Amino acid sequence: MIAGLKGKVLKVREDGLLLETPSGITFHLKVPLNHVPVEGAEVSLFVHTIFNQQNGFELYGFTDERQLEVFRTLLEVPGIGPAMALRILSDLSLEELSTAVRTGNVSVLKRVKGLGTKKAEMVVFALKDAPLPEVEEGAAASEAIKALTTLGMDYPQARSLVVEGMSKGFKEVEDLIRYALQRRGT
Repeated sequence: MIAGLKGKVLKVREDGLLLETPSGITFHLKVPLNHVPVEGAEVSLFVHTIFNQQNGFELYGFTDERQLEVFRTLLEVPGIGPAMALRILSDLSLEELSTAVRTGNVSVLKRVKGLGTKKAEMVVFALKDAPLPEVEEGAAASEAIKALTTLGMDYPQARSLVVEGMSKGFKEVEDLIRYALQRRGT
């Protein structure tokens, strides 16, 4: 089993990237779209290998070991295959995923194309004990984001406004919510 690869990114494609190792071997790896290295970059990737009858060996590469562990945990969820697990990690940062899991906010996960309510709930349940990163904003920000999404604001906007509010000195949940609601219309 291949656990990791180091080399130069030869080409970035829609379905991943081509990585040339120092020994001259080129590998095709599928990677989360929000973490695609640029062509020509020297990278080290943590790798998960999957073999199936139809496609043979498929390599999934991650720049962060935590992403790899979350990917493997997602594969254990019934109905979540490698393509959906990769899509989840492409559409959501680990911090967004972590906040959604901790707060039980299924609507964040439902933003991922092809992930319905039932599977999103299963993902939240499967990841609740997984080693997800702590969100830097803290508990007040997480609660404010949860409240804002419950009120109908989409997650990226809620998170952005809460982070902005924190940078302005607001620390309490109520103050962060009030700030975000006032700023939403501007």
